[in-house]
Amino acid sequence: MQSRPMRVMRGITGARWHLESPDESLIEQLAAQTGLPAILARCLVNRGLTGPEAVTAFLEPEFHVNLHPPGMLRDMASAVDRLRRAIANRERILVVTDFDVDGTTSSVILSQTLRLLGGDGLVECYIPDRFTEGYGLSTQIVERAAADGFSVIVTADIGIKSHEEARLSRHLGLDLIICDHHLPDGEDVPAEAYAVLCPKGSSGTGYPNKHLAACGVSLKLADALLADHPKRRPILESLAKLTAIGTVADMVDLADPENRAIVAHGLRTLPERSNNAGLRALLKLAQVGDTVTTYDIGFKIGPRINAAGRIAHAGSVLRLFEAATDEEAAELAMKLDALNSERQHIQSTLFEHLKKEVEARPTLGNVMVFHGSEREGFHRGVVGIACSKIVELTGRPTFICSVNEEGMAHGSARSISGFHLVDALDSVSDLLVKYGGHPMAAGFTLPADKVDEMHSRLDSYAGEILSPEDLGRSLTADAELRLTDVTVDAIRDLQRLEPHGIGNPAPLFLLRNLPIARVLVLKEKHLKLQLSSDRGTIDALWWNAVEHHEALEAAGRVSLMARPEINSWNGRQSPQLKIVDVAVE
Repeated sequence: MQSRPMRVMRGITGARWHLESPDESLIEQLAAQTGLPAILARCLVNRGLTGPEAVTAFLEPEFHVNLHPPGMLRDMASAVDRLRRAIANRERILVVTDFDVDGTTSSVILSQTLRLLGGDGLVECYIPDRFTEGYGLSTQIVERAAADGFSVIVTADIGIKSHEEARLSRHLGLDLIICDHHLPDGEDVPAEAYAVLCPKGSSGTGYPNKHLAACGVSLKLADALLADHPKRRPILESLAKLTAIGTVADMVDLADPENRAIVAHGLRTLPERSNNAGLRALLKLAQVGDTVTTYDIGFKIGPRINAAGRIAHAGSVLRLFEAATDEEAAELAMKLDALNSERQHIQSTLFEHLKKEVEARPTLGNVMVFHGSEREGFHRGVVGIACSKIVELTGRPTFICSVNEEGMAHGSARSISGFHLVDALDSVSDLLVKYGGHPMAAGFTLPADKVDEMHSRLDSYAGEILSPEDLGRSLTADAELRLTDVTVDAIRDLQRLEPHGIGNPAPLFLLRNLPIARVLVLKEKHLKLQLSSDRGTIDALWWNAVEHHEALEAAGRVSLMARPEINSWNGRQSPQLKIVDVAVE
C-alpha cells in the first residue's frame, strides 16, 4: 500500500477520480490498538471508525445484542395488544404490503408470526397489483376488507401517508396498524390509524435506528408478539434471514448497528438449511454458495423476488414462501426465474435506448427526465432499475416515466448524494397525483402532459440545491495499492467490512501505471485485462465494457479504480480485480 498526492484524474468513462486522505496518525493508532492490518484500519477510519470498541462492534455485529427493544417503537404496545385480541377472538386480519422485496418479505414475516401464534385461518395477505392498482393502501382495499369481514388491517412498507384510508378504516370499524418507514421530514403519521409503527415521526418515541427497513419494522412487531413464546430466539433468528434480504434490497443504511447486525446474521445463516422450502428453492436457483454476500442478495436473490411485482404480480412470491413441498417450491422458483429473465431483457432494451438518447444530447441538465409509452419499451416495472443505471452513467438525479393509454405517467426516480428526492418532488407536488419514497429512491404519478413542466421545474430546483461539482460521475478510492498488495490474505482482511451497502460501500482502490500484458473479450461484452507484476499476472475483469476494447488494446499502461476479489476455481483461490473505471496512460 502506498500514499502519494493525486493529480486530478478522469477515467475513460468520464468519471472524476478522488483519493481519500485520512489522518495517518489515526490509522497507525487504530492498527496498533487493535492489531488490524493497515489497509483494514485505513478503510475503517475512512468510515468514521477510530476507536477500538466502535471497530469491534462494526466488525463483529451480534444479532441479539444489537437489536433495540421493540417497545421503543411508538404504538408497539397497542399494536401487540390488538393483534393478540384479534387472534383470541378469532377475528380476521388482512396483511397488505408493497410489491417489492421489502414489502413481500414483510408480508411473510408478519403472516408467519401471526399464524404461529394461533392466527392460522384468520390471516390473509394482499399485495396490490402494480399495473391495475398502483402503489399503496387504497380506499378500495379498505372497503373490500370491510365487506369481506376483516376486523384488522396490518400494512407494511405502505400506509404512512394514507390519511384518507385511515379515516375510512375507522369509519368502517376496521383497526389499521401501519408498519412503515417512509415518513417524510416534518410530516406526521395518520392520526386515525389504530397504531403506527415507524422509526421516524415528530411524535415518535425516538427510536434509535431511523434507517430501519419496513421488513425490519415487521421483525420488531414479530419480536414483540413473540415475547412470551418459548422458542422466541430461534423463530426470530429464522425470520431475520428474510429481514436481511429485504434490508439489503431496500438499500437502507448498513452502517447502522441494528441493520448491520440483522444483515450480518442473515449472511451467516442463509447457507444453513432452512425449514422453508421456498427459501431453499430460491437459494438453489440463484446458485448461492456456502458464503453469502450482500452482492448475492442484491444481484441474485433480490431481483428474482422483485421480478414478480415488476413483470406480473407479487403474489407468486408469497406462494413460494408458503410452498408445502420442495417440488412445489422448485416450480414456483422457476417461474420467478423466468420472470427475472424477462425483466432483464426489457430492462436492457430500455437502458440501451436511453443511453443512446443521453449520448445524443449536446448538454446534460441538472436532472435527467425521460418518458415514453409501454409500447416504446418504457415498462412500468423496470423504469426504477433503468433510473439507477442512468444515474450511474451520468451522475445526475434521474426520473423516468411510463405513460399508459389513459395519459397518466407512472414514474420512478433515483438520486445522487445531496439531492433529497422527496423534497424535490415536494417542489412540484401541485403537478403530481401522488408520490412518496426515500431520499435516494422514489415513485410518483402525474398526467403525461405535465412531464415537461415537471422536468423544467426540477432542473431549476436542482440548480439551487446542487453545485456543478456535485454533478457527474465521481469515484473515491479508500487507498492506493500496488499490484503486489492484491493478495488473497489482504482480500480476506477486507471481507471483514461486510455487509456492504448504503453507508458502508465496498472498498474501492486506486492502482496506477500498470502494464497490460493482454486484453481479452469475454462473451462479446466483457473485458479481461491481464496485468503484469513482478509476481506474475493478475486478471482484472470489467463487465459490460467491450466498447472500450480498442482503446485498451492500444494502451501500454493503465490506471484503475477497482475492487479486489477472490477467484475460486477448481479448488484454487487467486486474487483478481473487478474494474470500476480505467484511465489510459
